[in-house]
Amino acid sequence: MSQALTTAIAAMRDAVDHERPTMFWDEAMKHVAVLLAHVQQPSSATVALTLTRTLITEGRLFEATQHLDQVLLSLQAQSSEHVIHLADLLVAYETALLAKPFLWLEIGSNRVVGWMVTVYDKSGGTERVVVQVQDRKACDVCIEAAQKLQALIKEESHV
Repeated sequence: MSQALTTAIAAMRDAVDHERPTMFWDEAMKHVAVLLAHVQQPSSATVALTLTRTLITEGRLFEATQHLDQVLLSLQAQSSEHVIHLADLLVAYETALLAKPFLWLEIGSNRVVGWMVTVYDKSGGTERVVVQVQDRKACDVCIEAAQKLQALIKEESHV
């Protein structure tokens, strides 16, 4: 497993374990990008599992354990609920950008409202809020914001 992937998993796991944000948005997105690149290679877990089986058959248990760790980390990265919802939000945002290229996404947290996702439309020299969601749980905010962005995309496609 690459050092970048190990670092990204550790950083995102640390962020998930904290109620309040532990990193800035662009740092989080860099880690998400590493995780998504890894997840998009479904063969990595399969290759590591095949190597694990081979090494067990050959009696090389220490090396087999290392490959099995790679399999487990890959599966954890693919199934982490927070990462999946955040990735869904980013996909919805990027899709919305195709219809409305002057959108601006902000995500953050504070003690008063908890997590907040706001999407602004900055077209025509004005700024207006087109999506705003807040909640104490980051997952809920990401899910609702992604749904609202998808609704915005549908609305734009019917105009």
